[in-house]
Amino acid sequence: MKKLQLLFISLVLTGTLLAQAPQSFKYQAVARNSEGVVIKDSPIGLQFSILAGSTSGNTVYSETFTANSNGLGVFTVDIGTGNVVSGNFSDIDWGNSTYFLKVAMDVSGGSSYMEMGTSQLLSVPYSLYTNSIYVNYSNDTLYIGDQYVIISGGGGGGGGGNTVTDYDGNTYETVTIGNQTWLKQNLRSLHYADGTPIDSVWVYDDNESNAEVYGRLYSWNAAMNGASSTNGNPSGVQGACPNGWHMPSQAEFEELIDFVGGVFHGGCALKSANSAYWETSNNPGTNSSGFSARGAGSTSRIGSGSYKHLKENAAYWTATEGENHPSLANHMNLSYNSCTAQINYVIGDKDGNGYSVRCVKDE
Repeated sequence: MKKLQLLFISLVLTGTLLAQAPQSFKYQAVARNSEGVVIKDSPIGLQFSILAGSTSGNTVYSETFTANSNGLGVFTVDIGTGNVVSGNFSDIDWGNSTYFLKVAMDVSGGSSYMEMGTSQLLSVPYSLYTNSIYVNYSNDTLYIGDQYVIISGGGGGGGGGNTVTDYDGNTYETVTIGNQTWLKQNLRSLHYADGTPIDSVWVYDDNESNAEVYGRLYSWNAAMNGASSTNGNPSGVQGACPNGWHMPSQAEFEELIDFVGGVFHGGCALKSANSAYWETSNNPGTNSSGFSARGAGSTSRIGSGSYKHLKENAAYWTATEGENHPSLANHMNLSYNSCTAQINYVIGDKDGNGYSVRCVKDE
């Protein structure tokens, strides 16, 4: 049986905060088979389960559908209106726990479901939970009671969050993702926060116009500004970041990845949805997180030096050395043709490579 892949997922909130809430919310995705071919105009068997508390929590509700994809491979269902397997959708207490959606599919349209994964319902259908009186919008996030929805600009650089200015006068937008607040653009400063010039910093193709779009590329030692490796959360290493911000450790990037969907799905949530910043792919960015990653590429300084992978890869230094490899440093890698977001452990020579820096706010 061919494995069905999801190109993107969109949870559409239904109803309003003041009106009687419809007992459903929309789920939309594009289906592809294991070869990456869109499954067009075909029936798709689906089973959805809502779990309480964790990805292995108790199933509070389960239902099945047979949906039909259109000529673009898109299918849409209203979760809460399917054929009930167990539970009662209207009895779910959305304000009493965190909830996770487990998706299983049968590409042939039957009921031999293959599990596709489980992810947290970050955009909880708030119209189903109206008891809270605390409503606030701040830094790209709409807070309703103790829940929230991330409202991203979607294009990798827009949005209405707070801004931060570095020593050189470069301005960056910010985005809050879970318990972390990140810069929305890659660092492009030529000086540390105290005004000291940064050595071993480059711009792609030595073209200054690329600095504004993709940020600059730094050696690990330059990014760390002489600090020692750490995997603390927070790292406590300011490095090349502006005052009040710091270099993220491996643990901090792992927290980010887990929050936006995990190693195998989080990459698309982190990548900018603007096709100007990534090569065309079957796994484009959705930027549902607001992180707005762009394919900034990298540089190898071995020999005469070279630049590579613009619009194909994004690599972000961590403040953490490679395990058992103190001459190497870890980095988070995103690719244009994959939804993975992974930490590479034993590549990323400290002096021989230039990668991007993305700063996270001090607690």
